[in-house]
Amino acid sequence: MFRLQPKSLRALILYGFAVVSLPLLLALAFAVVHMDRVAQQSQEAVHQAVQAISNSQQLMDRLTDLERTGRQYLILQDDALMETYNETRGGIMRTVERLQRLPLEDDHRDRLDNFAISELTLYQRLQDDAIGDQDEMVRIFERLVDQARGIMASSNRMVDREAAKMRETATNARGMLILTAMMLPPLTLFLAILFAILISRPVKQLNTAIRHLGDGRFGQEVSVGGPQDLQDLGRHLDWMRLRLKELEEQKSRFLQHMSHELKTPLTAIREGAELLQDHAVGPLNEEQQEVAAILQSNTLSLQRLIEDMLNFGTSRGERSSLHLRQVRLLPLIEAVTRNHKPVMMSRNIQLETDLQALQLEADEEKLRTIIDNLLSNAVKFSPSGGTIRLLSERHGNTVVLEVSDQGPGIPEQEREAIFDAFFQGTHRAGGYVKGSGLGLSIAKEYVDAHDGSIEALAGPLGGTRMRLILPLGR
Repeated sequence: MFRLQPKSLRALILYGFAVVSLPLLLALAFAVVHMDRVAQQSQEAVHQAVQAISNSQQLMDRLTDLERTGRQYLILQDDALMETYNETRGGIMRTVERLQRLPLEDDHRDRLDNFAISELTLYQRLQDDAIGDQDEMVRIFERLVDQARGIMASSNRMVDREAAKMRETATNARGMLILTAMMLPPLTLFLAILFAILISRPVKQLNTAIRHLGDGRFGQEVSVGGPQDLQDLGRHLDWMRLRLKELEEQKSRFLQHMSHELKTPLTAIREGAELLQDHAVGPLNEEQQEVAAILQSNTLSLQRLIEDMLNFGTSRGERSSLHLRQVRLLPLIEAVTRNHKPVMMSRNIQLETDLQALQLEADEEKLRTIIDNLLSNAVKFSPSGGTIRLLSERHGNTVVLEVSDQGPGIPEQEREAIFDAFFQGTHRAGGYVKGSGLGLSIAKEYVDAHDGSIEALAGPLGGTRMRLILPLGR
């Protein structure tokens, strides 16, 4: 919109205030100019009307003096009376001239012209002694008086006409002011909305870019319009996006490389522990058998940690790549619990289940990971000789799965933070391989991908109850 782009958001805001205020200032200036014009026209009309009435009245008064002087001269034939007559006549002619300079109608002007001709005719006859007697003089002046009255009437009509023009002008001015007042609010509102959009649009772009960065979406280029300072900020955010994308790729490569390097020795350790338990190198006594079981259990836990780190690196990118099919929940839970039985047996942890034979549409591998992480956490934090409860049931169009333990529980202020990556929490598991803090974060990612929910609650056994809710179908 602007050929000259504002260099800062502050300048854009100032431009906005100036443009929004401009219609108000123009309307005020228009009102002042228009009212001043109306006032001038009114003043001029009043002045002309006063001049017309005043001169018409003077014409009547001087005509009376002229008649008296003329009749006296007709009787006495005195030159002094003729001089007085001439002076009075001159005043009448000047009055006629002043009236003629006014903006008169044609009828009004014709009356003045006829009066001037009649008066001139009387003057010439008076000088030529063409008037026979007083009666003729009276008749002549009666005609002049009638003409002067006609002029007076025309002047009064002129006053009425000017008053009507003033009323019309005032009505027009009022209409223009009302029209201006009606147009001003929508115009001001339009300009205010326009500049609000111009100001908020780059801020929205920044907000969207920051939200994308926070969600780990680094593929979309950050582009921010608006003032120069916000454009510079957008370029800095795009540089940060590229840097974060590079770091994310480095992290993924590091996790892949580390998992590959760790899996080889870990596989050898796990297979060695299995050979010991299978008496491949000879029989083991009870203590040796227990050590081999612990070794195998911790090997499985370490393998699970490595898999958690790998899953965490790919879980965000796999949110939309679900391989959905109908999954029977009961066999899946039983398969997961079998993997944890050696650890539970070694720590004398009891597993109580109340499972319904349910079926839902889900990604089986991701659902297995969710349940495995929840059960793994329950085993990790359960004390020796404790009890873990598994519950599954249907609520309407959803499946509810709960995993409860007798561990130390989760403080209420940490029940949302435990789903953050690498969050370890206040209470740590004792006598167990330290976790990565990724299991619940991965579970949360997979649950969100299924449009479900997961939350941590106080458990009925005194520990923690993890509640998972998933839709039966999508």
